[in-house]
Amino acid sequence: MFGNKPTVISTDHQRELISKHLRYADELVRAKNFNGALEEIRKALLLDPKHSLARSFQQRIMLIQKQNAPHEDLAPKGPTQEEIMQMITQHFSAAEQMITRREYPEALKKIAEVYAVDPGNHFAKAYSDRIEQLMMEQEQEGQKIFSSAIQQSKVEPQAKVAESPLHLERGSLLMYEEMMKEAWFDGKVTPEEEQELRSVREIFHITMEEHMLIEKKVKIEAYVDALRLAWKDGVISEMERQVLDMMRRRYGITPEEHLTIENVVQDAKKGTQPKARILLVEPDKTVLVTVMRALQQHHYEVVIASRAEDALQVMVKQLPKLIISEAIFPTGSLDGFGFYTKVQEHPSLKDTPFFFITETNNQKILRAALRMGFDLCLTKPIDLDLLIAAVEGRLSAK
Repeated sequence: MFGNKPTVISTDHQRELISKHLRYADELVRAKNFNGALEEIRKALLLDPKHSLARSFQQRIMLIQKQNAPHEDLAPKGPTQEEIMQMITQHFSAAEQMITRREYPEALKKIAEVYAVDPGNHFAKAYSDRIEQLMMEQEQEGQKIFSSAIQQSKVEPQAKVAESPLHLERGSLLMYEEMMKEAWFDGKVTPEEEQELRSVREIFHITMEEHMLIEKKVKIEAYVDALRLAWKDGVISEMERQVLDMMRRRYGITPEEHLTIENVVQDAKKGTQPKARILLVEPDKTVLVTVMRALQQHHYEVVIASRAEDALQVMVKQLPKLIISEAIFPTGSLDGFGFYTKVQEHPSLKDTPFFFITETNNQKILRAALRMGFDLCLTKPIDLDLLIAAVEGRLSAK
């Protein structure tokens, strides 16, 4: 007669339910079901609207979802990556000239312009710290002249461990990596940040080994990005060298660990050149963009076409070293098997490695394709790591 009483959930039971929702959200992220993952986070927040880990995970999922979203148009919007890099280099160059003239506040403004273009630029952060250090030294010089009081110069905090780590794919590990980037952005992890990271490790069962791998990855990537910027104009200035020394101390990069990334450093010095030209033929724009970006990240030049007929015209002008093609195209178009046959008729292309993509998992079709001469058959969803390994292995054997 008095109606239903509200359900009272104990604190321990509430924590258990929240953890259950977060773990399920992690599984959905791994399956790339981002909307489902966000729904699980919503349920967790209904139980505790102020739960910081749930809100942090929600933001990470939204970021990953945005990164995986298909683009409306293949044409880049706004400045290209090369143009952005050029802008950043110009800002650093202008800042260095101001530093030479001891115009430190103006130099800091130039570094702020770098942040406007690339808010997560670790080199800019280290650069601004170095400028602030120079301002402090300037102030100390003045105090030394007009006063007998001498203040000690600032000492950068130390960090440990650096080495190129494994790439980790679990949704929770991607989220943890983003949190680690934020924590290390200013060169040190506060007790509050460490407590938050520890809580995330407990909820998602992230081991200390995984933690160390991610921490190494974050530090190494920040240092390599800084090297690429420093070498952009072909020479490292004294100021840039000081900043890089600071970053090595800050991230604990020893001379031995530095040797493990020497190849990356050399690439940064000379500018990375495309390894080879690859022709990618795929009618599905989402798959096309995803595979294209994966190849470009591994320094391959990628020529694209959405139809086999277009690909045949492209190949005449830009001979590829390897071809990756869908097997099934819209009705009325040349299919992947017909496209392969046409390629074999071209004297300069008949020995070109040919990878074949299909949604079917029919073993008879796959075996028939291999008997026809296809080098590799990949089924969707495409395992990008397998694809890159196959590309590198096949091209290195040529």
